Amino acid sequence: MKAESNPILDFATDYVFPGFSEQTGADKIVAFGDQSHKCPIYVRQTPPCSAECPAGEDIRGINRYLNGTTPSDDPMRSAWETAVDRNPFPAVMGRICPHPCQSGCNRGFHDESVAINAVEHAIGNYAIEAGLPLPGPGPDTGKRVAVIGGGPAGLSAAYQLRRKGHAVTIYDANSKLGGMVLYGIMGYRVDRRVLETEIQRIIDLGVETKMGVRVGRDVTLEQLEAQYDAVFLGVGAQVGRDLPVPGFEGTGGATNAIDFLRNYEVLGDDMPIGRRVVVIGDGNVAMDVARLALRLGSEAAVVSGVPRDEMACFENEFDDALREGTRMYFQTGTLEVLSGPDGVSGLRCSSMTGKEKGEDGWNSPIPFLRYKSSGEPFDIEADMVVAAIGQATDMQGLEGVVNGAPWLRVDRNFRIAGREKLFGGGDALKVDLITTAVGHGRKAAMSIDAFLNGEPMPEHPYREVTKVQKQDVLYFLPVPQAKRTSLEPVEVVGNHDELLQPLSSDETRAESERCMSCGLCFDCKQCVSFCPQEAISRFRDNPEGEKVYTNYAKCVGCHLCSLVCPSGYIQMGMGDGL
Repeated sequence: MKAESNPILDFATDYVFPGFSEQTGADKIVAFGDQSHKCPIYVRQTPPCSAECPAGEDIRGINRYLNGTTPSDDPMRSAWETAVDRNPFPAVMGRICPHPCQSGCNRGFHDESVAINAVEHAIGNYAIEAGLPLPGPGPDTGKRVAVIGGGPAGLSAAYQLRRKGHAVTIYDANSKLGGMVLYGIMGYRVDRRVLETEIQRIIDLGVETKMGVRVGRDVTLEQLEAQYDAVFLGVGAQVGRDLPVPGFEGTGGATNAIDFLRNYEVLGDDMPIGRRVVVIGDGNVAMDVARLALRLGSEAAVVSGVPRDEMACFENEFDDALREGTRMYFQTGTLEVLSGPDGVSGLRCSSMTGKEKGEDGWNSPIPFLRYKSSGEPFDIEADMVVAAIGQATDMQGLEGVVNGAPWLRVDRNFRIAGREKLFGGGDALKVDLITTAVGHGRKAAMSIDAFLNGEPMPEHPYREVTKVQKQDVLYFLPVPQAKRTSLEPVEVVGNHDELLQPLSSDETRAESERCMSCGLCFDCKQCVSFCPQEAISRFRDNPEGEKVYTNYAKCVGCHLCSLVCPSGYIQMGMGDGL
């Protein structure tokens, strides 16, 4: 396949140098003037994928193992070990993370981004099949940390703290660990055995658990502060919002999405459910509720206050819900929950119309607020109404920490102001991605470790993020992104099988080869080949990313090495005025 022409490279390749002698040195041809006063420097940068990853994973490092740039006897294992250094849940996140890393991937400016999420899915599965354990705990420090909340933030913090050698005890009000990953995400998205395996690996490091214990009811926060050397609050946001319309409160069959999904996790297919379930909301949780209702044998409908193109759910979640039989009502508002002798009998709705310019909320960043009722009511038959309109925290028992606010407030080190031993993270700060909660847990653990060791809080120095404009992306031939397939169940009722299928090992390796190693040399030899002064040498046995060296006595600052560097690792510096 012929790559698209690059005028700069064509010029450099076809250029015929005039005659010169060894003594003319800096008078030799220079691409940007007689003398540029700049020579190449080698700058290891943060790739944009890692910069966009809330968990801070070394995605470039993962792909370098898989594609052979970094040698390994077992590339899949090395890639997994690189992933779990930051995130102990690669198999789970490879299934459910909305992968903001891929939005930042510079490969997307060339053809398509690298399928980072699919690669993570594959290496996570490999580790489970191979029975790989997490890195073991560090030497015992004698310090004890209480982690309140066994969701992704608390588990992430516990994992990183055990790696440092601190004793950790998790307190959780539920009967099982996992938080909203367990109680809010259905088995057809994450097989329960996958989640249980990745959680059990953390517990196997020696983490103690106290389940069914609610802080503020069974033990006070002040008692934990006195008993432990530090406390991490990762209580999450596990309270669903009720629908603020007449007839919802107190009516049998009217509930919120969080309670609905949690009840299913506790009761399974025996959970009582209506024959016609109507879900109010437009996000992924609304789709999950509808799809679960279908699997339990009910009819399901979703009522969205906004048009299809403004719904918050992911495209694949919407498509799956629609294909499985969910009825959709777009741009529809709810007016009242109708009730009868047995509870909910229906939902009174109204079509919505866009507000005119100048009307209150017409340009609101919240799509729903940009619409108003048209005044034309209609009824939808239902015997169960589920509000999927958001979630909030339950700070009962923690009032002394939040001072009446619904969320925790922490500083840049995830420490709670005025409480030296207290740190916090996850959805207790703001409802966000599960990957964000994992990142909070790791960063808070770093701060807790520094506190316990009497060291200054960790610094997070700025590191330049690789810009695609500094890369020669035409080095890479266009290759389509690998796509995972999703099973389409023939029979939805009673089918809780996982639907998203992983890439094969060969597909995973091929997809990793699409990684451009942004910001770090991968020994492509472009700079050596194009240098007209033969000033650049390779050293095969050098450390990762340090394969080339410039003899500055020969360099005349022609910039060609920088222009042809596919990874953007080579920049121009060391000149006058710098």
